[in-house]
This record gives sequence, C-alpha cells and structure tokens, in this order.
Amino acid sequence: MFPVLLAAQDDYNHTELEWHTLETAHFFVNFHTGAERTAHEIAFIAESIYKPVTDMYHHIPDQKVEFIVRDHDDYSNGGAIFFENRIEIWASSLDFDLRGSHPWLWNVITHEFTHIIQIQSSLKFGRKIPAFYLQYLGYEAERRPDVLYGYPNVVISYPISGFLVPAWFAEGTAQYNNPRSNMIIGHA
Repeated sequence: MFPVLLAAQDDYNHTELEWHTLETAHFFVNFHTGAERTAHEIAFIAESIYKPVTDMYHHIPDQKVEFIVRDHDDYSNGGAIFFENRIEIWASSLDFDLRGSHPWLWNVITHEFTHIIQIQSSLKFGRKIPAFYLQYLGYEAERRPDVLYGYPNVVISYPISGFLVPAWFAEGTAQYNNPRSNMIIGHA
C-alpha cells in the first residue's frame, strides 16, 4: 500500500477539529468547536426524553450514554451503537424548501436513544457478550508422531446470538416512539 491511504484517513478523522465534552445527569455529549449550540440542544433533548423512553422499556443503561456530535460535513443522520452505549449524530439540519420544517433533532435523538434502550433491554447476555458459538471439530486419524491432529473432516458451528430484536422491528418501534415521546414531554 501507499502512504496516500494515511492522508485519506487523516481527512476522514478531521484531526483539525478541537473536541469538547458536555456532561449531564445521564449523558456525555462530545462535540467539536463550532457545534456548541447543537451539543447543548442535544443535551436538553436527551435529558427530556430519558425518563419517558427508559420508563417505557423498564430499562436504565448501566452507564451514561455518549453522544458524538459531528457537524463538519453536509450530511444529516444518526446511528446507535448499543453495545458501546454510544450515539453518533451528523448534525446538519434537514430543513429544506421542498421538505418542510420539523424538529429533526427531537426525532433523531429519540429514535437513536430508543434503539439503545430497547435493544439493551432485550440482550440475553448483556452488553459484554454479543454472542457465542457451540462448535465441534472432528479430525482425520493421523498416524505420524510429528502431527498432533489430522486434517479437520467435521466442522459443526451453531451460533447463539444475544441479540433478540429483528432490525425491522427495532426501526419500526424507534420511529413510532418519536411522536409519542415528544407528546409526552409537550413537543408534538
């Protein structure tokens, strides 16, 4: 490989950004210089929806949930990494002339936080063990003294997932909870 790949990695990571952390009762909000207003709004929204969402699923995270706020590209989205208690938000506004205006941050924060709570509440083995495998390996008989095992001739592997919620269901319920949670706290 050529050193050009390293330059691409530096561009992707945006090493020129200076990062800060805002801590609330239930969250860490990591943001870069220039995204302070968005970080404070995310902290307010997250604290506002914390109780309605955790009460709905009867689950409280075992540690503070971490937000990473990115506002360095012209891109809007969110993603929940439920095994790590982390939510990433690419925070450009989704208000466009032909799309209309809506409380996008309320929507995406509620949606992604619902993923964290719903999926963690259903994990069989907790956040530390995503799955395990029952395996059996059978070997050919080997008659040479310098070889411990022969070539594998039987391989049986059965995965046991700790993840119970199908993706279609997680997406549907997270989207359904948005208006419901917003109405609970008075932001319809």
